[in-house]
Amino acid sequence: MPIPVLILGARRFSIEVADLIGDLPEFELKGFVENQDPAVCARQINGLPIYWVEEIASMAASHRGICAFGSTQRRGFVAAAAAQGMRFVTLIHPTARVSRASVVGEGSQIGPGVQVASHANIGAHVVVNRGALIGHDVEIGDFTTVGPGANIAGGCRLGSGVYIGMGAIIVDRTTIGDGSVVSAGSVVTRDVPSRVMVAGMPAVAVKRDVEGF
Repeated sequence: MPIPVLILGARRFSIEVADLIGDLPEFELKGFVENQDPAVCARQINGLPIYWVEEIASMAASHRGICAFGSTQRRGFVAAAAAQGMRFVTLIHPTARVSRASVVGEGSQIGPGVQVASHANIGAHVVVNRGALIGHDVEIGDFTTVGPGANIAGGCRLGSGVYIGMGAIIVDRTTIGDGSVVSAGSVVTRDVPSRVMVAGMPAVAVKRDVEGF
């Protein structure tokens, strides 16, 4: 029997996550969960209900969750669902290749065409978007987002709540601190401290005191 799944989120990215679940026969999408505007729960998405986050406690024993927030600010939504007893699935698209020597944490999702090399350690509730490349021995902290087509080379360390923009390149053995943001298309050639936004080729700091994206 497929595992029934609820998507945390009822906005645009939730449709993409629903499509990913549709390609995984071991899961069956049963609905969506909203945490910002109760009025959203009056409608449906693809014919499926939208539940208010405080209503899901009765389903927590039989259903699992996955968060469909592309932003790194999904931490609060995940915590609210976990407080209702929700546990989480890990989604790996059939076209992705994840080394058997690598680890993907609970609640994380690996999109179509992603390549994860050996001995990578991907934390909990991480989003790795379509076509991204994760090198060997890479460590990615919880609640990080890796944008489509990003290339993270071997030995890199990404902290918690990091946002890597679409098509960005992180060169070998580079560290990105907690909450930092790498703008789309940037090339990071040196370590980035925590809570800094960088952009350009090579990437330089353009903003400080950020907290993900």
